[in-house]
Amino acid sequence: MRAVVLRRPLDLDVEERTTPGPGPGEVLVRIARGGICGSDLHYFRHGGFGTVRMKEPMILGHEIAGRVEALGAGVSGPAVGTAVAVNPANRCGVCAFCRAGQP
Repeated sequence: MRAVVLRRPLDLDVEERTTPGPGPGEVLVRIARGGICGSDLHYFRHGGFGTVRMKEPMILGHEIAGRVEALGAGVSGPAVGTAVAVNPANRCGVCAFCRAGQP
């Protein structure tokens, strides 16, 4: 797979990387399209976003859509081949907001 790797501000490369398999509870998505987010631009231009600074090279791109390519152990769907959009926000599932259905 290809990955856009930001090494430091204003210095990025497109690299070939080994495609990982999905772990338990995970889904592998073959990316078809990706957007450039404002935070990506901040990292590219300034090496950070808000108070968060780059400490090592990072792969940019989290606003993505594609098709399910493989399912990890314990995952029953969506089916391989299904078109999906990825929500890049990880939910903890235990805080008051998550418990109220507002992660």
